[in-house]
Amino acid sequence: MPENTDPTKKGLSHFEDNNPGKANQLLDKYAGDNNYRLKTLTISSPSGGEVDITTIFVGMSIYEDMFSNTMSCSVSFHDTNDICRHLPIVGQREKLKAVFSLPGDKDIKYTFDIYRISVKNISTVGKKQAITLQGVSAEQFKNIHTKVSRSFYDSIDNIIETIYNDYLKPDGSASQYKLSTILPTNKEKRKFIIPNWHPFDAINWLLTRATPKDNDNASNYIFFQNRDGHHLTTIEDLFKIGSKPRMEYFYMPRRYREAPANFRDPGYEMRNIQRLIFEEPGNRLDENVKGMYGSSILTHDIVRKKYKLKKFQLKSNFSKTKHIEQNYPIAQGIDKFSKEYNTSFNFCPIHKNLNQKNKLHGGDTIEQNEKYAEWLLNRKSLIRQIGANIININVSGDSRRSPGDVVHLTHTPLQPAVGKDLKYNKYINGKYLVTSVQHNLTPDGYWMNMELSKDSMEEVYSSSSNFLEAMENINGPVVNQ
Repeated sequence: MPENTDPTKKGLSHFEDNNPGKANQLLDKYAGDNNYRLKTLTISSPSGGEVDITTIFVGMSIYEDMFSNTMSCSVSFHDTNDICRHLPIVGQREKLKAVFSLPGDKDIKYTFDIYRISVKNISTVGKKQAITLQGVSAEQFKNIHTKVSRSFYDSIDNIIETIYNDYLKPDGSASQYKLSTILPTNKEKRKFIIPNWHPFDAINWLLTRATPKDNDNASNYIFFQNRDGHHLTTIEDLFKIGSKPRMEYFYMPRRYREAPANFRDPGYEMRNIQRLIFEEPGNRLDENVKGMYGSSILTHDIVRKKYKLKKFQLKSNFSKTKHIEQNYPIAQGIDKFSKEYNTSFNFCPIHKNLNQKNKLHGGDTIEQNEKYAEWLLNRKSLIRQIGANIININVSGDSRRSPGDVVHLTHTPLQPAVGKDLKYNKYINGKYLVTSVQHNLTPDGYWMNMELSKDSMEEVYSSSSNFLEAMENINGPVVNQ
C-alpha cells in the first residue's frame, strides 16, 4: 500500500489539514494523546466567595448534545477544607467556570450554574470528603422561571428569535452564550398563540412546523447549545457545511499499530479510536413504527367536512433532501417497508380560514395555519433517519469537537485483511454527524466520548448476498470431498 494511503503514516499533518481550527505550532507543544492544559476551574458563590479547585479536582465531564436545548456538567473534587459549608455551596446557582485548551490552541471557556450536590462522601478518617456537583447552562434556570403567554404573527424563525431574546437571555453579563446561528425558515407568516408554556417548550413545538426557505422537504430543524451559543438550524444544513469532514478517525485493532515507530505519533494517537460500540446498528422495527419508511396522514377539515389522505414513501422522497452520504440506508432493491403506509398512521383535524384578519391579532387571513400534511410525515422520517446508525466512540480529547461537526470514520473489518476490498469495512466507513460530545477532564488527561450518527450509506448495500464469495476470498474455494 502506498505510504500516503496508510492512515497510520499520515500523522499530525493529516490532523492539521482536515481541521479548520488548526492549532499553531502543535507539533512543538502537543506531547501525546490526552494532553491538555487546564487553566481555570473555579467556583464562585452568590454571597461573594470564590475558590479555585484546579489542584484538588478529580474529574469533570461536560455534556453537549445536538438534541438538548442546553449543556450540562458534573465535577468531582476532594474537599479537605469543608468548602461546601464555608463558601457555601448549596446548589443556589453558584458559578462553575472552566477554561482549558489543547497545547497551542485557543482557550475554550465554559460557565455553568450549579444546581445540585449529587455526592458528598465523607471518608472513614473524617478529614476529607469527596464532592460531586452538577451544573447546567444559565438559560435552563431562566427557562424554568419563565412562561410565555403571547400571540404571534410572523415567520417561525422570527418568532423563535423573539422568544429567545425576550424570555431566555440570562440577566446581566453572567453568560457568554447567545443565539448565534439562525437558519431562516420559509418566510410565510403564521399565527400562533403560546398558552403559558416554558420558552424551550414553545421553541421545540414551533421548530417542528418549520421548513427552510430553500427546501420545503427538509423539515428537520433542531435547536441546541454548544460552547459558541444556541443554534437554530436543520440537520440538512449541517450536512452541507460538513461536506468536507473536520476530522478523520479510524479504528484498528492493536495488531495494526504495534510498530514502535508509529506508536508515539501524536497525530495518529489523537485520531485513533480507543473503544467503539455500535449503539444502534439498525432497529428496523422501531424505524417502521416511527414512520421512517412509510406513513400516511388523514386530515379532516371540520368546517367543510372534507377528508384528505396523503402517503409518504421513503423510496420516492429520499433524494429530495441532502444526506450525509448518497446511498439508501438499507438494500433499496428489496425494500418492502416503504409500501406499508399504515404502519405509521396520523389523523389531524384542520380548520380552513380559522385565522382570519382582525384588529386584535393583526395580519392577513391564513387559509391553513398548521399545514400538517406539508411537514409532519417528512419530519418524522428525517428525525428517525439520523438515528438509523449510531456509533459511540472513545477518543483522545479535542477541545474543538462539538455537536453538529461532520467527521469521517475508517473501520477495519473483523475478518482478516485479504484483498483491497477487505482492508476496510465499506459499510461502516464514511462520514458521520457528531450528535453528542462528552468532554472528560482529569488530572491525568483529557478524553472524549462521542456519539456519531448517519442516515445513509457511503457504499450501497447489495440486493443479493455475497457471503459465499467473501468466504472464498478469505478461506479459498470450497472443495467437495
